[in-house]
Amino acid sequence: MSPRILVLDLGGVLFHFDHAHRLQHMADIFALPADSLDELLWRSGFSAECDSGTYPHTADIRVRIRAATGFTGSDDDLDTAWCSAFRPDHAVREMLERHRGARQLALFTNNGPLEQETLLRLYPTMFDCFDHLLFSHRLGHRKPALPAFDAAAKQLGAHPDDILFVDDSAANTDAARAAGWTALHFHSRETLEQILQSRIR
Repeated sequence: MSPRILVLDLGGVLFHFDHAHRLQHMADIFALPADSLDELLWRSGFSAECDSGTYPHTADIRVRIRAATGFTGSDDDLDTAWCSAFRPDHAVREMLERHRGARQLALFTNNGPLEQETLLRLYPTMFDCFDHLLFSHRLGHRKPALPAFDAAAKQLGAHPDDILFVDDSAANTDAARAAGWTALHFHSRETLEQILQSRIR
């Protein structure tokens, strides 16, 4: 029996992801060097803590970003800058609708509450075809940790062999297979479309 739930990553699959672009955009509006912002907000572990649910409220995250960077602009500017690494891939979204078949569609991403709130507000049509939105901050674990996959399967009410997982990270697809999921390493929309056409009826 083919998997009944199609689970996709966000950054690098449903959305193009460009962290360098985000750093430059933030440097322009925060008036700090891009490398300093990377150190303060990413290499420090702060972003990973957001992804893991350490800061469950977007207001707390904004306060901490402002404290770390001295940013005094609007919340909208902060939110947009924080999420500027993500650019929707509408071709992938349309292809999923064509080839999902009768399967449920789920998103499984390492992101925190600020990304969840902002991306759904900025790009609502990218998410409206999904039956489940699994953000790591709600699961308490990040991919590729095995507890993240166990928590995701529990949220989906699924057995491991119910799931076909697509991610652009080989570490994540390896971990998914270790959890018993069927996993495909994403390389291109065209390759994914061929796979879904063959697997999903």
